[in-house]
Amino acid sequence: MAPEPSVALTSDIDLALGSDRRFGSAEAIEARNLARYRLGLQVLARYHPRAADRLTRLSLAGDADLRPLMYDPVLRNAFENDMTALELQTGEAADLVTHLERGVADTLDGVGPCERLSRPKVRPWPDRAVSWVWTDLETGSEPDLALSTRLEELLAGTLSKDGSGTRVRPDAGLLTGLSQAAELLAELLPHSGAGVLPHVSLAGFIRDELADGTLNSVSGGDPLPSALFLAPERLSDPWTAAETLFHEGLHLKLFDVLRTGSLAAETGELIPIPWRVEPWTLTRVLFAMHVYVHLLLFHAAAAQASSALRARYGEPAAEFVDLATPGSQAGENGGYTTSLERATYLAQQASQAYGHLLTPTGRQFVDWLIGNVAPIAPGIVPGQAPVAAGRPAPEVALGARGYRRAEPVQVCPIPEQGQLVAFSPAPPSFRWLNDHAWLIYALCDGGDLSSLRDRYSQAAGPGAEDRLAPGVADLLSAGLIVPVGS
Repeated sequence: MAPEPSVALTSDIDLALGSDRRFGSAEAIEARNLARYRLGLQVLARYHPRAADRLTRLSLAGDADLRPLMYDPVLRNAFENDMTALELQTGEAADLVTHLERGVADTLDGVGPCERLSRPKVRPWPDRAVSWVWTDLETGSEPDLALSTRLEELLAGTLSKDGSGTRVRPDAGLLTGLSQAAELLAELLPHSGAGVLPHVSLAGFIRDELADGTLNSVSGGDPLPSALFLAPERLSDPWTAAETLFHEGLHLKLFDVLRTGSLAAETGELIPIPWRVEPWTLTRVLFAMHVYVHLLLFHAAAAQASSALRARYGEPAAEFVDLATPGSQAGENGGYTTSLERATYLAQQASQAYGHLLTPTGRQFVDWLIGNVAPIAPGIVPGQAPVAAGRPAPEVALGARGYRRAEPVQVCPIPEQGQLVAFSPAPPSFRWLNDHAWLIYALCDGGDLSSLRDRYSQAAGPGAEDRLAPGVADLLSAGLIVPVGS
């Protein structure tokens, strides 16, 4: 049996999981999402001249005003629908424009449009993040009614299809329990725990019955973004409530990460899950692995909780993972009843069996998770089978005349993170450039090839010459640059 981790070790892991700017820092992840929203609003303004003034005004809003607007579940869903329509070229992207033309978002005061309708207005952790609780919605005008109706529709699409699910109006006890859960989580894990709260825009309460049993909690993805819902019973114990809030907040965090870069190349291949009947996609495996790895840290920290925390919140609840689905391997034969067992299995699938389907960023994500939690989960990747290598990059011969930036490409820089987000017109898509790709993109100004090579060598430094041609090839395939004369 492995020795119990020290308080210093769990604190170090908490810091590592909560501060990494690619996958852990809520502030860095939000900065990338806000840059994507600003750029997307500018792109939509080009496609919708009648709404261009409103869209441009939103794109220029400060972070404190733009964040509650674009993290509003209805507006965020509409924005994503519009960007998907552009990228798939399936028709006019006008969902967000429709809401704006009804008068939504005309006021920039740090309050989102759905939150503005809530009565009473409740922000459960005001000192930590801009989040609000779904209490009641007051619909005094036709635009307000349309907005609240759309929010109800998004919730209905998240609940079970048999109509058994229902939203619960929170009383004072539930509101207190929700705030208490956040405080406990933030005190226990001040980095990774507190770091999920900024990813929550809307918190609510529901009851629902699923095939696997009573629903404990759920978080929204594309259908109901930035939102999580808890069964009222989950708040009967502060530790259970904190763990549930952490669980669903982690899903929302990874959802935000995926808005700014893919982790897996989905091929339709499905992965067997011993405690479930239905297999999962690799992306779903990553979502579950992300949660179970963090829950290992949560329970390690809970076991070390100070006497002050125990006096305030009671003794930590024993670890409990949801039951295996009847008919599954684990349902028939047992096993996979702890976070460690499930995290270990999922890590094996993500890093070894299906690692060849990960993007480079996905491999970094999996290595980051496993590497940070390994000290408290020895054997999480037993055997150390190598990840299947991808195909070697083909050799690229640069054209003879040079390259220029394509038009019309719109960009939004994030210099503090060394990234540039661009929206290419052909095909329409967001492109995320790291500092190296950004450098090459900036140098492609129509000058001749010799000049490009010289300026690249001066900027990138000695030994970087071999990276120029593959970088140019990537930008060409993304439609961000074209050969001179095109």
